[in-house]
Amino acid sequence: MSKRDLGKRAPAVFETFLDGRDAHLHPDDRAEASEFWNWLGEFERPGRAPVRQRPVWVGPALAASVATLAVFGGALWMTHPQPAHEAVQSVATGHAERRRIAFSDGSVVTLAADSRVDVAYVAKERRLRLVSGEALFKVAHDKSRPFVVETRHGEVVAVGTMFDVSVGKGEAEVTVVEGVVRVALSESGRPGAAEPIEKLARKGERLSFGVAMGARGNTGFIRQAADIDADSAVAWTRGRLVFQGEPLSEVIAEVNRYAKDRLVLTDPRAADIPVYGVVNQGDTAAIRDLIANPRAVAVESRTP
Repeated sequence: MSKRDLGKRAPAVFETFLDGRDAHLHPDDRAEASEFWNWLGEFERPGRAPVRQRPVWVGPALAASVATLAVFGGALWMTHPQPAHEAVQSVATGHAERRRIAFSDGSVVTLAADSRVDVAYVAKERRLRLVSGEALFKVAHDKSRPFVVETRHGEVVAVGTMFDVSVGKGEAEVTVVEGVVRVALSESGRPGAAEPIEKLARKGERLSFGVAMGARGNTGFIRQAADIDADSAVAWTRGRLVFQGEPLSEVIAEVNRYAKDRLVLTDPRAADIPVYGVVNQGDTAAIRDLIANPRAVAVESRTP
């Protein structure tokens, strides 16, 4: 262990390190945080424990007790290698909650509000299923163990990269922040297809994929969506919501995921109005400043 004493700065330094903003840290502080985190990874995997919802810093003197926790600094800690058989763990977030899941192989998943991911790390594959909601995946490089994010609409495969996946009713969407990913439809999305339906996406690209239902049967699709800059794609992990022309109805749904009160559309004719701007998560009143007719939405208190 390093002997550098972070003192009262320790919580802020370690939170910055966990949030992936370590480039802003002093090199000595970054080295201390990294060394401490790597040291924790040397312990055997602990049993399950309740997830802490607030970051906690434990100094070196108490480090041994930290190893008994399955959760540290808001992150679910899992060790590698896992048993040969598949062991699934589910992690979910509630309303207005974000959660960071850190794995000892270096991969990190940030789960958005009202989301759920099932994790199954096995010897030859790192497989996660995004059941609902949205998540940002930062994948540690390991060619021998592909990292697969499965959704009911298809799956995203990566080796070492960062990408955001959101799951909707009719389709899923992936935005590549770094590297390259491969999107492939599930078997149900390509019945009778001679060749698998798949497509590569690179940094700055966004793909939508799923299965369209029609009178003549279901048809799988992967299509290029409007690209978005990487910083905007992951703004939600920093407490911001960026809108670049999404219809007001979708904007309302997204804002409500993080708000204590609730936005309600009062004028159905305004549902498809495009919205542009940046707001803080939970700031329902700010949406009124982004649309020409503020009366088209109302703010209601949620029932306790």
